[in-house]
Amino acid sequence: GPQGEYMARLLFVDDDPFTLETLAKAVQVLGHQPILASNGQEALLAAEEQSPDLIFTDMSLPDTDGATLIGLLHGQESTAKIPMFILSASPTEDAIERTRSAGAQAYLNKPIRLQTLIDIIGKFAVG
Repeated sequence: GPQGEYMARLLFVDDDPFTLETLAKAVQVLGHQPILASNGQEALLAAEEQSPDLIFTDMSLPDTDGATLIGLLHGQESTAKIPMFILSASPTEDAIERTRSAGAQAYLNKPIRLQTLIDIIGKFAVG
């Protein structure tokens, strides 16, 4: 594409297909590439194989939780440097604390606003 164009690769992890679809469409509208995973296992594989620029995970997953997943990703050399975010409809203080110590950049409320996504991509993925 033209000079200065940037396509970020965003990995979204959520066990709700509608949420993934909504996020994927939003990201595509912004000109970026969504990578989708519906559980922790898929997310670890996708992160390893597709080197996303950013990772967003739901807190509750069928096989693990967001804090544990981020901890695992943060502990692997190939994925440790990727900025990671937790998406949750009901963040508790305890959950926020756990995700912070696991290595998450921020805890975001679901549903995430498009402007929030734009701001995060601008701050963490571009440049």
